[in-house]
Amino acid sequence: MLVENLTRLRSLHLDGVKISARGNEWCKWLSSLTNLEELSMSNCHLSGPIEDSLQKLKNLSIIHLDRNNLFGPLPKFFAEFQNLTSLHLGGNNLSGSVPKEILQAPKLQTLDLSFNKLLQGSFLWFPPNASLQSLLVGDTNFGGWLPESISNLGQLTRIELTDCKFNGPLPKTLEKLTQLVYLDFSSNNFSGPVPSFTTLKALTYLNLAGNQLNGSILSTNWSSLLNLVSLDLARNSFSGTVPPTLFQSQSLRIIYLPQNQFTGGFSDVKGEFSLLLEAIDLSRNRLQGPFPMFVFEIQGLCELSLSCNKFSGLITPSAFHKLKNLSVLDLSYNNLSFDSSFINLPLPPFLPSIAKLKLSSCNLTKFPDFLKNLSILDHLDLSNNRIHGRIPSWIWKTQHLSYLNLSLNFLVEFERTSHITSPLVVIDLHGNLLQGQKPIFPPQAAYLDYSSNNFSSVLPHEIGDFLWYASFFSLSGNNIHGSIPKSICKGSSLLVLDLSNNSLSGSIPECLIQMSASLGVLNLKRNNLNGNISDTFPENCLLQTLDLNQNQLGGKVPKSLVKCRMLEVLDLGNNQIDDTFPCHLKSTLRLRVLVLRSNKFKGHANCQENITWPMLQIIDLASNSFGGKLPQGLLMTWNAMMTENNEHYSEILHFQILKLSELSFQDSMTVTMKGIELELVKILTIFTSIDFSSNKFEGPIPEAIGDFRALYLLNLSNNALTGTVPSFLGNLPKLEALDLSSNHLIGQIPRQLANLNFLSFLNLSNNELIGKIPLGTQIQSFPEASFENNAGLCGPPLKAPCESPPVTKVGPPNPRTGNHINWNLISVEIGFVFGLGAVIVPLMFWKRWRIWYSKRIDRVLFKFFPKLDHRNRNHRTIAQWIQGRRL
Repeated sequence: MLVENLTRLRSLHLDGVKISARGNEWCKWLSSLTNLEELSMSNCHLSGPIEDSLQKLKNLSIIHLDRNNLFGPLPKFFAEFQNLTSLHLGGNNLSGSVPKEILQAPKLQTLDLSFNKLLQGSFLWFPPNASLQSLLVGDTNFGGWLPESISNLGQLTRIELTDCKFNGPLPKTLEKLTQLVYLDFSSNNFSGPVPSFTTLKALTYLNLAGNQLNGSILSTNWSSLLNLVSLDLARNSFSGTVPPTLFQSQSLRIIYLPQNQFTGGFSDVKGEFSLLLEAIDLSRNRLQGPFPMFVFEIQGLCELSLSCNKFSGLITPSAFHKLKNLSVLDLSYNNLSFDSSFINLPLPPFLPSIAKLKLSSCNLTKFPDFLKNLSILDHLDLSNNRIHGRIPSWIWKTQHLSYLNLSLNFLVEFERTSHITSPLVVIDLHGNLLQGQKPIFPPQAAYLDYSSNNFSSVLPHEIGDFLWYASFFSLSGNNIHGSIPKSICKGSSLLVLDLSNNSLSGSIPECLIQMSASLGVLNLKRNNLNGNISDTFPENCLLQTLDLNQNQLGGKVPKSLVKCRMLEVLDLGNNQIDDTFPCHLKSTLRLRVLVLRSNKFKGHANCQENITWPMLQIIDLASNSFGGKLPQGLLMTWNAMMTENNEHYSEILHFQILKLSELSFQDSMTVTMKGIELELVKILTIFTSIDFSSNKFEGPIPEAIGDFRALYLLNLSNNALTGTVPSFLGNLPKLEALDLSSNHLIGQIPRQLANLNFLSFLNLSNNELIGKIPLGTQIQSFPEASFENNAGLCGPPLKAPCESPPVTKVGPPNPRTGNHINWNLISVEIGFVFGLGAVIVPLMFWKRWRIWYSKRIDRVLFKFFPKLDHRNRNHRTIAQWIQGRRL
């Protein structure tokens, strides 16, 4: 590099020059430039770690090395540069912990470490009179609490902490950052109320979205922030009312408050509204009352989203006349209705700029006629209405329409066209009454959902030709019959294929199994498929869900399935698979759901090899021929059942279809609870279930189950289990259903079961239990059938009373009542012993007491028996005898 000889160089700017040098090279080239004060080499394709040779450049005040491929730790020696004012290292791959000395460098004004995902750090303390004006650490691994000493950053104008791991409350001292212009704390875990921002008069951008903040936002006088342009408080738990002054601000352009808990309405909002306001999003709150008609007075509005609230009212076409710039309108899921003229108007004198229109659940009964004349319409959602009849043919001829959702209506057929010109990418028509030979397949569609309709035909032989670009294809819940054409494997872009709930027959094409190199979800459950599952899963298998439940498949569990290391849901239930427990799936560490129910599995469920499924939350082995003891070692690896997760932050098990979109496939399954099969349409990640019923398991109930504090359902019925009902079952706080019926369990019912506050189903019938049923509100609420056919059980709810203990003075202890002490008898015995001792002991050891006592006895005897005194004149008295013996 030519610059290494320019030893007097003070400023070097090579931004955008493709140098492509490694760390040991470019650092060595620069190390000779000891007079350098400004170094700017952004986006120069530099790589490698920052070498120690750079510490020779002690005169540097500006360092810009952002948007390169630097990796390794951030050198501590940067803090030794006494003149350093600007350090830009964003957009690299730096890792490790940021030295605290750099964060506290006295002259540093700008620090940009953003977009270094592996870079860690925290703000423990900010020194007084710090010089920082811009602090950017977004998209890093920074975290922890923000200290109160943040108020020492009195010159701070910009702070970005977005998408990090910060938590705790927002410090009240933020109010002292009066120079602040830009604040972005989005996508963290901050919690608690927000401080007042009234003092931040220079603030133009405020983003607190995606945290856990709560409380009211009324502490801030929003009308006093005359420079605020953008306010984003989305995805928190804010409550209370929305301040009307927000809509009257003369500076605000964007108001994003969706996915909170705001309440109240806007019936009192009056006055002049900002002409600059461009976007309002109040969706997914708890707002109610009359529809806020004032929004139609904001003439500059481009985006309006009020969906998922409880607004009510009638919307007329005239309401939109002033909104000439409106491009996004979402009024879905309220209690709104539209004037008939809105529906029947053929030409749109309003909404000329609309590109995204969402009127889901708005009580529509037909397609609005004006829609076909919206020339730039790109996104149309009329789902969950009451629209009847045909899908009009103009849908397939629009110039810009790429997203169409007409699901959950009463549509019966297509108005077909010979040529499809619409650039449709997403088509969702599920939940209608569509019928006929086959659906329409737009050539560029990536998402096709025709599930839950009435299509009745075979799959077209050339179906793969229609799926070149499809990522999602579902015909679930129709009347499709015949075999699966091999041409379907031409859909090489498929991530989700769902043909479940039809009448398909024949075998599963081998090429479909081999497609799991790209396929994420294969759902063929509830058909009539037969044959074996091909043992040809590829080495790079990416399957997350394989659901083949309720077919007629036989053979064994494919050994090659072990290659599917991303597998989360494996459902082979209700088939004819004849195999042993699938111990070979030891590498599927992400497995969450395993269903082998109602097959011909046999043998032990213990595995000789170490097998761990730490994420397993649902396992169903019911109605097979498994035997031996329950697998204690395997149970001990199910960590997901041991940890009590927060229900508020639970997720739904799903497969993301298209990134940056809401489209996904939700896993579902059937569980048996209370003897009834229940369809879990959404599988929450917190739901846990164990069903080993109707097998041949024997031995005691394993102690490992006592650690499953997150367990909701436990069914071990219809086995040959022995031993007692373990008391540790009372330590499972989430348990809602417990079935141990039809085993050989003995002993008493542990009273700890009364601690299960959420238990709604209990069955201990058909065992050999004895004793009294424990008292407790929870246990006593179950019917008699829960305890029947246990000859030794007694007490409510059974009709058999427990025997009362006999009321006798003295008698052997009753074995049903346990050891009982009768204190009345004990007190008499103790008194007798002490009284006897008080007399006998002195007689034995005290001479004068013996003589006195004997004389008194003689007198009593002579008094009551006078003849005794006469006959014994020649004999010594008792007292004399005692006295003479001792002498």
